Amino acid sequence: MGVKKVFNKDGTTTWFYDFSIRGVRYRGAIPEARNKDQAKQAETRERNSVFDGKYGSRRVRQPKLKDFVRDTLLPWAEVNRQSWSKDASRLKPILEFFGEKRLDDISSFLIEKYKTKRKTTPIIRVMADGAAVSKPRSVATVNRELSLLSRIFSIARMLNPCSEVKKLPGEQPRTRYLLLEEEDRLMSALDSKPILRSIVVLALNTGMRRGEILRLKWEHVDFHKGEIKATHTKGHRDRFIPMNAKTREELLTLQASSKSLFLFPGRKEGASLSDIKRPFNAACDRAGIKDFRFHDLRHTFGTRAADAGASLRNIADVMGHANIHTTMRYAHATDQGRRRVVDAVNIEPKRAGQVSVKWKVGLGDDQAANR
Repeated sequence: MGVKKVFNKDGTTTWFYDFSIRGVRYRGAIPEARNKDQAKQAETRERNSVFDGKYGSRRVRQPKLKDFVRDTLLPWAEVNRQSWSKDASRLKPILEFFGEKRLDDISSFLIEKYKTKRKTTPIIRVMADGAAVSKPRSVATVNRELSLLSRIFSIARMLNPCSEVKKLPGEQPRTRYLLLEEEDRLMSALDSKPILRSIVVLALNTGMRRGEILRLKWEHVDFHKGEIKATHTKGHRDRFIPMNAKTREELLTLQASSKSLFLFPGRKEGASLSDIKRPFNAACDRAGIKDFRFHDLRHTFGTRAADAGASLRNIADVMGHANIHTTMRYAHATDQGRRRVVDAVNIEPKRAGQVSVKWKVGLGDDQAANR
């Protein structure tokens, strides 16, 4: 309680007051405060205004979380975030738990209760045969929901109670990539789905995101320069991706039969394909590939590029990563790559006084030293 300084992402700081009177909590920003003394003075003035207003009659209440989400967050997300549809999905449990709460009534203790409840509540899926399958909820899922809740308070420009709540430990980055034998099976399963097959080939050979691929127009493909222009990217910046031989061959074949502005047109006139989740999952089932998502094709591209010796900076440029740490997460070594690292140091040590066998048979000094 009292005043608190919060560090903003742009490097600036903002002071907030936070106090309770007769069980009613009062919180808010003090944008004019430049130091703790000024913040304390502003807090005193706010306390006095509460007393003058007879314990809160002058208090302006914050909206309910569900109303703020509907009126402010979602309209903002649709314009500013490529992944706003994922945010809308993650909002469901947040609205169920906090929806009727006003923003200034949500405390860090309440958020801790939400975190515990979500982590201990398993995911129940009903299969086609009616059987219910239960599995634990992942740490990553809960942490993404906490991040979204934190963003709500940031957009509301309020003292953020999420700053006092630690993320769940033990979150592991997803490291699933397509093995070569799995790729063969997947391509065989896609023989009857030529459009989907082309989409998969592009994902494997360019590292583009699903949305970037589905929105491609032929004007974005330059066969002369041998590159593809990715638009509507996550970072809101166009980027150019070189074609390899396989990508070029696939696009030339696709172009020969295309009658649309889009590489992958949808059923609606003048629109592109919007979703391929179901047919892709069905193809993976036919190929016997378990625990594999479309985004893992992008992961496969980064993994194979790093294993082939490409620099992380170049991989980041092609994949459109603003932060090199994201590239490091994608570009872990494959089993073969790790084995090459171990084999590279598989050198028999020379004991003191022992002479190399190759030295005995007349190798030069340089050759013996290299051994």
